[in-house]
Amino acid sequence: MSTSDPPSASTTSAARAYRAALARLARGEGRHPNHQGRVVRINPASVAREAGKSRNPLYTTHRDILDEIEAASQAPGPAKDLAARVQEMGAEIALLRSDARRHAEEKRKLATENLSLLHRARVAEAQLASLQRRAATAPAAELSVRPLR
Repeated sequence: MSTSDPPSASTTSAARAYRAALARLARGEGRHPNHQGRVVRINPASVAREAGKSRNPLYTTHRDILDEIEAASQAPGPAKDLAARVQEMGAEIALLRSDARRHAEEKRKLATENLSLLHRARVAEAQLASLQRRAATAPAAELSVRPLR
């Protein structure tokens, strides 16, 4: 086919199929079983697979579509958005894990402090009970009160 000949009906149909497949993949809406529900990297093989056509015509007859595929693969799309989101979430997970470790350490320190305070409260209660028993049996002049530690 020379450059001055008009494209055949099959060539035009194939071009439409490749472009429609490219548009679906760019939107993240592939229909091919390998593409459904997945983010697919846009390349000639995936576009041909999505179109249900061979890759060879892309390289021989539809070089303009190859340029469109290249441009679409460089443009932001679901795959790039997903990769960026995964990276952001990875950083967020690392931050949350760091916070969780810090909170666990704080919880351990607070539990230790609470146990120490509980022990001091029990010792103080025991001393108070002892003083109250002594006060009930002894005259007021005999009681000596020690300060608590």
